[in-house]
Amino acid sequence: MKHFMIKQFNGLDYATTQRLHSLGLQVGSEILAVRFYPFHGPVIIQADHQRIGIRYQVFQQLTGGDAS
Repeated sequence: MKHFMIKQFNGLDYATTQRLHSLGLQVGSEILAVRFYPFHGPVIIQADHQRIGIRYQVFQQLTGGDAS
């Protein structure tokens, strides 16, 4: 498990951004990458004691490309 910080929501579509905001994720939020699935599959993150599965590309956008 590795800690990351959300740096941006740029490049994400409106619906995805709204959904992540409704889950409490904001720029500056700290997230924990619980699991990376192979072949750029989903990433399971934990934020505020909840686990969320997001697309690898969304994770890359959120963290500014700091994956793995």
